[in-house]
Amino acid sequence: MTDRRAKKWIVPVVILSAIAVLIGSVLGLRAWQTRPVGQPQAIEFADATIGEDLADARVLALGEATHGNAELQILRRDLITKLPRFRAIAIEEDYGSVAQVNDYLQGGDGTAADAATRFGFVLNHTQEMADLLQWIHDHNTAVATEQKIQLIGIDVQRGDANQQLALDWLADHDLTAADAVREKLRGWTDDSTTVDPAWAGAVEELMSAIEGASEAEGRQAALNAATTLSQNLQLKAAGNYAATRAQLMADNLMRTVEEQQVRGNDHTLLFAHAGHVDKTSAAFNHKDLGTLLVDAYGDDYRAIGTEVHHSRLVTGQREDRWEVRLDNPTPLRGIFTGTQVGYLEFADADPGNAQILHRSVRMASAGESFRQWQAWIPWFNSVEMVPAEAYDALVLVEDAGPVTPL
Repeated sequence: MTDRRAKKWIVPVVILSAIAVLIGSVLGLRAWQTRPVGQPQAIEFADATIGEDLADARVLALGEATHGNAELQILRRDLITKLPRFRAIAIEEDYGSVAQVNDYLQGGDGTAADAATRFGFVLNHTQEMADLLQWIHDHNTAVATEQKIQLIGIDVQRGDANQQLALDWLADHDLTAADAVREKLRGWTDDSTTVDPAWAGAVEELMSAIEGASEAEGRQAALNAATTLSQNLQLKAAGNYAATRAQLMADNLMRTVEEQQVRGNDHTLLFAHAGHVDKTSAAFNHKDLGTLLVDAYGDDYRAIGTEVHHSRLVTGQREDRWEVRLDNPTPLRGIFTGTQVGYLEFADADPGNAQILHRSVRMASAGESFRQWQAWIPWFNSVEMVPAEAYDALVLVEDAGPVTPL
């Protein structure tokens, strides 16, 4: 009887042992693949000087690896202070809401906190963004008009603020036409889940009325807002939402660059999620914003990526926001040893570090409404890419804290 009982346990023990060996092997391989590699070379971003190749770019992007880390939003302000020639900032937000924020930056009423809450995405309703807006506002009060920094939205996912901007301008110049279009667009809000077929014709009518009105201050902004409404409808009808959105954002960014050149400004900053500004579109199966800008500008488009090691981030939508813990054992931290917010331009990398930066590695990526379960699974919280092909420089934050919601 004893031998029979012993034999019953042999198979389960063997199976459990095999599972344990398999788990141990996977964990061991993971530990080997994510061990720190390279020699320490990065310096604190606060002490860094932006190299001429980046500082002279027509468009310089700063990618945000996660939506919800304070250091990555603070980095935006710190980068602006190092680049006085860049007098335009394009941001991953819709044109109309950013136009309201820009009014404050150009001397409008209200507070920086009020302005920050006008952004369409709640991920930008933070104290860190308010601090950025306050800095730009104060800077603009001390310089001539042509030296003021402008903020421009290039996204197309919302309509309310764009309707308000376009219709209010038209009402000041052709009240009858504005009232007629406003009635035809009744019912279209940011929360609309269906599209009235009549809206497309009403938007065309709106654009035509703005173009036909007498030349006046704000006309181009009103037309841009109306164009964004047309793009929003195009996006909703698209078979490939992500690819269409990327192309529309690229179109709007290039329009912004042209408008800035007319203004006498040859340098534009771009703030968006790292997945959008990456030159290789590693997170997508289509050409996204960064790749499209490489096609348009070549080496006149440069990108700074960001990465986090340990991170606590605030995510969510509107009033429903929560904190997530993300630990990302990137092997690149060996190059950034000794820094808290480290910076390295890849053109300056030592030969050994350059070889590492030209290898494939998983880099952190957390978007809007990021869940804790996603933070536990590498395939849902990171993207595999070659850093030196995706970016021209990298900022790695060792311990990234959460933004402060407003």
